[in-house]
Amino acid sequence: MSKRVNNAVRYKYPLPVHPIELPQLIIHNPVSWAYWSYCYLTGCNALQRKIHVDIIGEKIVHIEVRNQDDMKYLWENGFFGTGQLSRSEPTWYNHMKSKFQNENNESINKNISLEQVTKLRRQQRIEFKKQREVVEAKLLELRKKGELTPEEEARILEQERGKLRKFKDDQVALHLVKEDPTENVREKGRLLIQEAEVIGENGEIIQMETLELMPVETIFLSFALDVLDITPSKFIIKCCMNDSFDYTDELHKLLIQYTAYHHYRSHGWCVRSGIKFGSDYILYKRGPPFQHADFCIMVLNSNCSNPYTWYSTIARVCGGANKSLVLCYVERTNSKEQIIKWVKEDNLSKVFNSFSVGEIIFKRWVPGKNRD
Repeated sequence: MSKRVNNAVRYKYPLPVHPIELPQLIIHNPVSWAYWSYCYLTGCNALQRKIHVDIIGEKIVHIEVRNQDDMKYLWENGFFGTGQLSRSEPTWYNHMKSKFQNENNESINKNISLEQVTKLRRQQRIEFKKQREVVEAKLLELRKKGELTPEEEARILEQERGKLRKFKDDQVALHLVKEDPTENVREKGRLLIQEAEVIGENGEIIQMETLELMPVETIFLSFALDVLDITPSKFIIKCCMNDSFDYTDELHKLLIQYTAYHHYRSHGWCVRSGIKFGSDYILYKRGPPFQHADFCIMVLNSNCSNPYTWYSTIARVCGGANKSLVLCYVERTNSKEQIIKWVKEDNLSKVFNSFSVGEIIFKRWVPGKNRD
């Protein structure tokens, strides 16, 4: 989206589910009452289609949104997820698009267009295949003669691969010398190789970035808002239980983490990952484009007790970033067996109601600033 669009307009809604927009009601006009009532009764704020997510990995689970429109929608409506090739907002595609279209960009040749990059890439592929066939024929001949041991074959393969990489670089350098022999050929060749990797056969930029969601964000979007195409209970079982239906440490950690996340989201805070500041979450009043985060949240068990140096270390990091440290203690009020039973029954409302939240603001005492 263009930078000229006002952030207040772009980030109008704090969540992906929007309130029903009703027409203006004119008190003395009966037609206005009828139309308002019709819009109220027939209005629906559910999404026309649920957002698809891909769950990758077994031990370490990655939840990815690949559709570009869905990525943009989740970011602009609640700041959910993180672009894998960007800092937070998934802007890699737009950045690459503007980079190729910007004629004043000094890092690449001004005369190189997307079509030229595609043409060069195809020529490189043809020449590269020819050279690879020569290498494979040479290895096959040596195998037939029985002159290769596994170690020698691995050594020769590594040497030939190095030659092929050098050949590819030389092809780009040769192309650039023909176009402009006064430029720095090696540096421009390296940049052009990197940029050619993101250009498809049709000359368009390939969308290589995905939006990765935290597990707690996935549960919130599927359980509290129901905008994802996955079931929260099945996700919890896949993520933490491995179909064993045991109350594992991973399950307990996920449940208390989500309880704290839902707690702050329900109070209107924008919750983002706080790993950059050594905490579990950071809280924004509206979102990253508007102001810095005010609080760092550490989610702990109700009976957790750490050494003083642990608290002092976290408080020092948060204080250095001008943020207040909040210790969020989560207590489980029901038995493990009861929680497992509710998970099997897909009754997650009772599962999350089995946890209570308590908060303490931890402030670091600084002798130089606390004197009378």
